[in-house]
Amino acid sequence: MRPWVSIFLGFKVCACALALLHHPRLAILVFFAPDPWIFMQFILPSHQAFGPAATTFETPGRNVWLTIDDGPDPASTPALLGLLERNQAKATFFVVGRQVERHPDLARMIVSKGHSIANHTHTHPSWTFWGAGPGRTASEIDRCVAALLLADVPFERYFRPPVGVRNPFLQPELASRGMLLVLWNARGLDGGRRRPQAALSRITRQIRPGGILLAHESGVRPAQRLEFVGLLLRHLSDEGYRCVLPARDALRT
Repeated sequence: MRPWVSIFLGFKVCACALALLHHPRLAILVFFAPDPWIFMQFILPSHQAFGPAATTFETPGRNVWLTIDDGPDPASTPALLGLLERNQAKATFFVVGRQVERHPDLARMIVSKGHSIANHTHTHPSWTFWGAGPGRTASEIDRCVAALLLADVPFERYFRPPVGVRNPFLQPELASRGMLLVLWNARGLDGGRRRPQAALSRITRQIRPGGILLAHESGVRPAQRLEFVGLLLRHLSDEGYRCVLPARDALRT
């Protein structure tokens, strides 16, 4: 077990002991003392909490890595692949395992068009993954891998948690599987209710050579998400950027 995991669990055990010894206020303070590390991730998802995460990559030119979460989905993936092809852009799709189970042909189509695929959990538990224990964390990773293997889809050994929020048990599970945590350094919040033009305005202020860009497909507003990607690709082209798939050894935390 990693030292910081032992420390995190130690706080929880000490808090329980203090509660049993009738020191409730001190028990509450000790129990929640390490938790700002968790909640900070909701504010700054690229924050290096609970282990290293790739947020940029080394590049000699104006190259960026476009990453697209939450697919595959018949409502968005084919159109998205068309957008990428027309703009001569490559991307990595962080896919949800149960979506791969439902649409294995779309997962294979992504790879056939020259893009790559990576792991974005099996069920995309946005609101609860931060509190998952080691068993559930491992299950979310492994069930997505199983879905990709059953669909006969090659994939990168990269992982991204839902909304970028980790838990104390994630890094040991990834390390034991030889997987790398990949986040981002630029996002437009297109996955929420932000309009495409507003999302574009936000992300363009953060784009730099070697940046990892976050976009989404699928969801309840696939048309808006597609519009955002189209606007983003046009902006990148106008600014002389290329969307590439960086080598693993070029990734940096």
